[in-house]
Amino acid sequence: MTAPPRTWLLEAGAWRAGEGLPATDRAARYGMAVFETIGVRGGAPLLAAEHLALLADNAAALLGLPPESLPGGLPPLGPDDRGMLRVYVTAGDGSPVAPVTAPRAFAIFEALPDGELPGEQSATLYPEAVAPFARGRKTANYWLQCEAQRAARAAGFDHALLADGDGKLLSAAFGNAFFVLGGELCTPSLSLAVRPGVIRAWVMRRRPVREVEFPAARLAEVSEMFVTNSRLGVMPLCFGVVGAGPVGRGLREDCIREKIVP
Repeated sequence: MTAPPRTWLLEAGAWRAGEGLPATDRAARYGMAVFETIGVRGGAPLLAAEHLALLADNAAALLGLPPESLPGGLPPLGPDDRGMLRVYVTAGDGSPVAPVTAPRAFAIFEALPDGELPGEQSATLYPEAVAPFARGRKTANYWLQCEAQRAARAAGFDHALLADGDGKLLSAAFGNAFFVLGGELCTPSLSLAVRPGVIRAWVMRRRPVREVEFPAARLAEVSEMFVTNSRLGVMPLCFGVVGAGPVGRGLREDCIREKIVP
């Protein structure tokens, strides 16, 4: 078993260990918060600058917060910590329509159990259409993703793939999706309100990638697929007759070699 989660609340510029959000915070009441999930390996937060930049961009766009109002650093971690650190910036107290004047920053660290991840995982298409919220920015409104993932797990799969009302592939429930079509590496376009994940950007710095609006109904035509997120890095996927392939496997090896996954 892993240790219980550890929490911090940012107060007067310092992270206070063991503190939580009050029930009056609009993150708890309405899901009004933005967040980033950061892998931790050997006590070091991975790709922290990229995650904090994305957190600041989302906080500015959705909460109207200037950069100086955001946490300038992360809570202290132990040298042996390995797991996931989630950092939230919330709307603070107030009514649903009140401006954000007293935001809060909250963090939670969850250790990962020992053991290696599998070399590939499975995926299925969630049967209900998804209407992307907040133009793809990551918010605390995560119920839809959780329900899609729950349904996939109940059916015996590791991941749910999501499509919009026009049938276009968006992402996985908990990560960005990539696929190889006609020898070309592709990913759903940000024009579909896809989240611009940090590991998604990492892949696109290493390989030529075409951003596309691709019908999920045509996924049987692709030669391989993989999902990316901060927990898995790059994870090759089996989807129906589509199996793991060399592009995803190679990028997964790059993740492990460069130590960007917990």
